[in-house]
Amino acid sequence: MQIKIFFIGILIGSSYLIGDIIYKAFIKRHKELNEVISILEIIRMDLAFGLYTLEEIFYRASLKKDYCLCDFFENMYVDLVKEDGRTLQKILNKNIDMLKVESNLQSKEIEEIRKLFLTLGQSDIEAQQRIIDLTCDNLKKITSDSKEEIFKKGALYKKLITFAGICIGIILI
Repeated sequence: MQIKIFFIGILIGSSYLIGDIIYKAFIKRHKELNEVISILEIIRMDLAFGLYTLEEIFYRASLKKDYCLCDFFENMYVDLVKEDGRTLQKILNKNIDMLKVESNLQSKEIEEIRKLFLTLGQSDIEAQQRIIDLTCDNLKKITSDSKEEIFKKGALYKKLITFAGICIGIILI
């Protein structure tokens, strides 16, 4: 009987932890979206005031080690410096795949980032700044949606999975 109670306790505890992990994934996604917006604003300022090349912009963005995209920007910088004949689109596709694996960003956010970086360097500075501002506005809308998801879906998953663990525990008794 004591072993059964012990396993039921483990079941309830693990179900709570699984719900908590899902809840924290929603929070991490929201935080990463805010970091992306911050980095894009830094890139916009670099374009406006520094007249940096795309490689230099990616390098300066990679120096922000506390942001989630620093490795992405570092890889973009390294790949652009190599000059091995690959286009920006090929380099971006390779690094976007890494971004999908290493971050909690969803495909719509990653597609926004991808479209933005494919347009950088294609026009004058003012047009690039407008494109970055438009992307930031789109990401801010997604950020407000992600905040709602934290309170609705994240809390629901946390409570629902914990409740399911308790119900299975009761059934096993």
